[in-house]
Amino acid sequence: MASRIVDLSNKVLSTGTTSSGYIPLKIESGPYSNAVAVGRNWVRCFIQSTALLEKAREEGFDPRKPLKTAPFNEHKFYFDGLCLGDIDAHETLFAEIVKESVKVIMDRRPKKN
Repeated sequence: MASRIVDLSNKVLSTGTTSSGYIPLKIESGPYSNAVAVGRNWVRCFIQSTALLEKAREEGFDPRKPLKTAPFNEHKFYFDGLCLGDIDAHETLFAEIVKESVKVIMDRRPKKN
């Protein structure tokens, strides 16, 4: 699934070092670089758009908030029970979700002078 999501990001994301049972998909390096994380049967991303969340629900997904709430987690969502077939069957939706997650992380990154 991680490779497929990297493809959907138009190669903006790259695969980080596997840790704690998931693969981070990163924008460059440094703080605020993990835009998406992929586990065995889940994907974690950042979504600010309520319309995009609604679209995901309309397509049969149930994005959930993390158990720990913190300001940074405000727009973090998990898509549980996913497989590669789900991503392929809903390619347009997941491409939008990946694009949104990249945007959210880029907005949070420290600005370079």
